[in-house]
Amino acid sequence: MSILLAPDSDQKVIHADLVYLTGSLADPEGASGTAHFLEHMMYKGTTQRTGPQLLAGLQEQGIQFNATTSFDRTRYSARLNADYRKLDFLLELEAERMSAPVFSESDMNVEVEVIRQEIAKAKNDAVAMFSQQLLAEAWSGKGYGRSVLGSYDELQSVKLQDLRQFHTNYYHPNNAVLVLTGGFDLDQALSSVHDRFAKIKPSAHAIHSIKYIPSKNTESTIHVQQGGLNILALSYELPPSQDERNTALVALAEMLAGEPHGRLYQSLVVPGKAQSVFVIPQFFRQGGQVIIGAVLGQGQSPQVIQQELIAQIERLREQPIPMEELARIQTMRRPLKNLILNDAASLSDVLSEAAAQGNWLLNFQRHDQVEKLTPVQLQVHVETLLADKKPVVGYLLALQEVNSVSDNTKEPLSSDRSATSTKRYLGGAAGEKAAIELDMPDVEEFNAYIRTIESSILRDNLSNGMKVALRPLPDSKDLIRGHLNLRFGNPDTLKGTQAVSDLVGTLLIRGTHKRSYQELIDRVNQLGAGFHVMPKRGMLSVRFASPSGKVTEVLGLIAEVLKVPAFTEREFDLVKRQQMQALMTPVTQPVDIVNRALRRYTEQHYSQQDVRRHLEPKEMLQQLEKVTRETVQQFHRDYYGAQHGEVAISGNFDSEQIKEALEVLFGNWMSRSTYEPIVIMHNNHMPIRQSLKSSSNSGYYNGRIYFAANSKSVEGAELFIIEHVLGRHPLTSRVSRRLREQEQLSYDIRSSIRVPTQGDYAFVSIRGDFSAGQGMRLADAVKEEVARIADFGISQYELDLAKSTILDSRRQTLNNEIKVLDLLSKQLAEGTTMESWIDRNNEYAGVTLDGVNEVASRYFKVDEMVEILAVPK
Repeated sequence: MSILLAPDSDQKVIHADLVYLTGSLADPEGASGTAHFLEHMMYKGTTQRTGPQLLAGLQEQGIQFNATTSFDRTRYSARLNADYRKLDFLLELEAERMSAPVFSESDMNVEVEVIRQEIAKAKNDAVAMFSQQLLAEAWSGKGYGRSVLGSYDELQSVKLQDLRQFHTNYYHPNNAVLVLTGGFDLDQALSSVHDRFAKIKPSAHAIHSIKYIPSKNTESTIHVQQGGLNILALSYELPPSQDERNTALVALAEMLAGEPHGRLYQSLVVPGKAQSVFVIPQFFRQGGQVIIGAVLGQGQSPQVIQQELIAQIERLREQPIPMEELARIQTMRRPLKNLILNDAASLSDVLSEAAAQGNWLLNFQRHDQVEKLTPVQLQVHVETLLADKKPVVGYLLALQEVNSVSDNTKEPLSSDRSATSTKRYLGGAAGEKAAIELDMPDVEEFNAYIRTIESSILRDNLSNGMKVALRPLPDSKDLIRGHLNLRFGNPDTLKGTQAVSDLVGTLLIRGTHKRSYQELIDRVNQLGAGFHVMPKRGMLSVRFASPSGKVTEVLGLIAEVLKVPAFTEREFDLVKRQQMQALMTPVTQPVDIVNRALRRYTEQHYSQQDVRRHLEPKEMLQQLEKVTRETVQQFHRDYYGAQHGEVAISGNFDSEQIKEALEVLFGNWMSRSTYEPIVIMHNNHMPIRQSLKSSSNSGYYNGRIYFAANSKSVEGAELFIIEHVLGRHPLTSRVSRRLREQEQLSYDIRSSIRVPTQGDYAFVSIRGDFSAGQGMRLADAVKEEVARIADFGISQYELDLAKSTILDSRRQTLNNEIKVLDLLSKQLAEGTTMESWIDRNNEYAGVTLDGVNEVASRYFKVDEMVEILAVPK
């Protein structure tokens, strides 16, 4: 068993990955999906604990977990607070699953239906399915041409003994890599790993004997009709991932599709021949593919695009590659290595995936290879990679939008609901016994930690009123990071400006009066920095990252972008055209159909001009058509300024130096517009259940309970606890236990809650997928669970577990510097400090069972639910 340990005492979170070096390539003939099937079954229990005890144990320990299967590996991932006891528990559990899993025929019957839902859901992702179809064509449906998820027909033929044999063959220490990164003690971790795994015997099975099936390498064309995009792509076979020639693909992807310098971007996107371009290398242990393609807008010719794709690829093979192009890419990639090494989550991911390719150092070696690459070497690699390779030509053709109402009714309450309202229901938790004794987080210690964070924050205002929060971290090796928000306008002055506001925000970064788009991008990359700009309703948000010694120059570049954008005719025409093409793309994904219908129904009381309303694509298109370059320039002059905004920065910097720079750059920049926050208030929505037809393979449901509340509401902690018990966890919550585990109605069903800091527009959403013909049954079951929690409340065990899990999750949030920065930005806008977190912690600690259940009965009103379903074809 290989063990990769990367301890970092500064980290307060541990990331753990157990990677088995076997994936779907090992699926038996006629039983595609076996490896993935086993991944699901590994949560059904061990000889030491049942499946429910296994899941409860993870939840009680506050361990966030997931698992994925690919062609070359199966990966079990976890994230937990830096606590040796929690890590030891996880390692004990993984050792049990490696040596003594337990699952039954009944477990299989349940899970095969869940996987059927997963397969149907995956088929809704048109681009992912298109990529799989390209592989299937190149490999004739074998090897990498078989779907990792498998087919439902073949999965039904898999027997219990087949899964046990697969586990016996491949789930052994000599076929596994354990990756640990983050805040753990090296000696303690090694001791725990030895105690848990050293006694497990290695496999005698020839685990690495999977025969590689090469692609057929013949000219062929596929047509896939699905989704809302039109794409033309060429797929070329690649050598095994460790082949040094693949280094060229890392540079080639950026050289062809990078913006704005990419060759395909310049030859196809700029002149309006394509909507966008892409190059996607897919590296596998024994082969792979690179997909080179373009997204087409209305009226754009696939023949023209195909000719240009081939011409650019031939040009790469035949003509010398300028050093300037390669140097630009090397400059862009230079900071990536340190970014990965300083982020425990990224490091765990990179090491795990590289180990699955047979060399855990592969990512870092490739980084160094790209750095040393010369134009001659790059051209040779491209030539040998593509010589005599015949691409698969793929057409992804959009379906027309399908969105018609088939039912629109108010659901009546069931007649027997009130008759049982005096009983106390324990929500499936009656008689439950914790897998371990619940170890409630120490709230006082947690609050002391929050005060330590608050004491490190310097809060101030610039001369014009812009709010500032600086959090210096003197020992940090990571980049300095920051959020800068500009706020402008009010609901009256912003009427009818949705399109122009979005266009201005998108255009800002595309050149200034001092620098072109390319020069701006090049300078940011030379600094080893990065930032992106995002327009929102009545505001603009900038997120940035910079090396320690470069932050003042990065802030200067951001100020230049925000204050003196060029808004050139060329960039205006290009971006406006792209946005118009995007608005004309049909909506086909079930989740998008449902979300759009929800907005349409709940925002109908707003006028079309109201900025609080999400415009329909046709409405947005009508606004956008009228926007001119002069309109854009005038909007920027009228609205942009810093006095109503805020900036939060954290990292290793000198606070006085940063404050002085901010004052010079933003302290006297004033918006001409009056400002008033865009606040959304609760509105009573008539209950509804609406079904919309979609052209998808599976359906999607979203049921919402709307109520008036905000972050200052006295019942805030109770509301979050109830939502947590109802549906927050995708495996262990009430709705998931019933709809996924018991009735197999959904692969992924969960809830979320929105409680705003301004206004009182609050709601709980329960959303999930379903297969054809099961939508109404799923919707009825969801409403039954909502009614049950309102009528009968939750159990003491559920309350204690929710408290523990929520507080533990909050601790993980504050252990992540990026998330703390997110909080600082929000707190500046709200006028709060970290003390608000202490207040909420105390509220959680003080919640009582009677209090929670009273709030549940008052807010979770099933007869007021708004439900939208996208029903599959």
